Amino acid sequence: MNQPTKEEITQKINMVLDGSLTRESVCEWAVDYIRNDERICIDDLEAWHYLVEISNIDELIGSNNYLFHEDDIQSIVKKYI
Repeated sequence: MNQPTKEEITQKINMVLDGSLTRESVCEWAVDYIRNDERICIDDLEAWHYLVEISNIDELIGSNNYLFHEDDIQSIVKKYI
């Protein structure tokens, strides 16, 4: 199994930002790769770090209040593209 590319990760994040995917679904997608890392060919370490970094964008710090705001998520994307 191949790891997601930076482009694939960015596409998922953009879908969160435009409201077509939930944060939770993207986090589940990312965590599925992370939990199965022994079966994944990690050939782009920067993309792997990007995946790990977005794997918790669904963290809540209160009722319907996310730890990472949209501008935080956009900063993560800018860091890796």
